[in-house]
Amino acid sequence: MQGDQRAFEVLVRRYERLVFRIAGGFLRDRRDVEDAAQEAFLRAFGALSRFRSGASFGPWIAQIVTRLCYDRLRARRGREVGWEDLSPAEQQEAATVAAGAASGVGAANRDLAERVLTGVSPKERQILLLREVMGYTAAESAKVLGCSELAARIRLHRARRAMQRVAERLLDGMDP
Repeated sequence: MQGDQRAFEVLVRRYERLVFRIAGGFLRDRRDVEDAAQEAFLRAFGALSRFRSGASFGPWIAQIVTRLCYDRLRARRGREVGWEDLSPAEQQEAATVAAGAASGVGAANRDLAERVLTGVSPKERQILLLREVMGYTAAESAKVLGCSELAARIRLHRARRAMQRVAERLLDGMDP
């Protein structure tokens, strides 16, 4: 048992960044992300007996944290983000981007992107995170999501369209 715990500690250290990135793509609050990551590793440890020997641990833990985040979001039933939900800095940044002005990538840009991402469904957010942020291939994304490669590609296409619609709604709500 002690050897299992030490081996698992190595896995936690190796995959904690992946788990935090996935959880962070779903959940905005840092404490929620930390709680989800911890719970994902606890679930994985409890399910080690069901882990297929020789399989890659990364996609398996990614599936666990993804399902956990879906469960948390379903329980919370988040709402769509509106213009009034943005901070003044985010509103200013959105106005700058909408006007076509060149701006540096800063905290306001990241926050605005996160706000737009909260307006898409968890499934859409997950595929965007896997493909656009983490650089997974369609095949790798499909494995994490538990679907076919074609389904992952279709989900990415739909997610990009949904993100564009949310961004347009946010920008339409700006004061002229």
